[in-house]
Amino acid sequence: MALLGAHRRDRPAASPTVIPSRLLEKVLDTEKLQQLGTLNILDFGRANSASLELFNQFSCRLSVLDTADALLAWSADIARREADEPPTQLQLQHELGGLLSAMGEHRYDLVFLWDTVNHLHERALPAFSALLRRHLTPHARGHGFMLHKRESPRRMRRMGLGGTNEIRLIEETNAELFPHTRKTVSEALGPDLQIDHAVLHADGRLEYLLSAATVKR
Repeated sequence: MALLGAHRRDRPAASPTVIPSRLLEKVLDTEKLQQLGTLNILDFGRANSASLELFNQFSCRLSVLDTADALLAWSADIARREADEPPTQLQLQHELGGLLSAMGEHRYDLVFLWDTVNHLHERALPAFSALLRRHLTPHARGHGFMLHKRESPRRMRRMGLGGTNEIRLIEETNAELFPHTRKTVSEALGPDLQIDHAVLHADGRLEYLLSAATVKR
C-alpha cells in the first residue's frame, strides 16, 4: 500500500467508540475490489492506525487529506462574504481547487468523506461536488455522514475504519458545522452522482453511500 499526503496521524485512543455500520460492507466488498486491481483510495480524514490496518489488506494507493480545519475556516469566510457580495460558483471552484490541490490528477475508486459535507457552507456544495466528479472513476463508491437533524450535537469527529462493518470514533471536538438536508446535498451532487443507500443513526446523523448515477447497484 502506498500512502500519500498524510501530514498528521492520530494517536490511537485507549478505547475508541465503535459505531456499527450496515453500509460499509457494500463499499468494502473484497471480491469486487480485487477485480479492480490496484485501487486509488481517497480518505478525507487524518491518518490513523485503524484505517491503515484495514487498507493494508488491499493493493492500493491511499491519499489522505486532513481537510476539516481548512474547509471549516473557508466556509466561515464564505458566510461572512455572503452579506456583502456572495461569491460566484466559478470563484468557489477556483478557491476549493487550491485548498484541495493535493488531490492531484488522480481518479479514485473509493472515497471516504466522513463528515466533510458538514464542513462546507451550502453555497460551496456544488463546487465540491463538481471537483469530486472530476476525480472519480465511473465505478467509484463514496461513504460519508451528514447531520440529518439540526438539533444533533455539532461536533467535529475524527474517525477510522474498524472493519467491514464498524467505524471507530477516535476524537470529538466542538465545532461550527454546517448542517444540510439530504435534499440539499442531493441537488448539489448534480445529475452524475447520487446517494443510493442511507441509514439514519440514533445521534441524528445520516450515513450514506455515493455512486455514479448511471451505475446500478
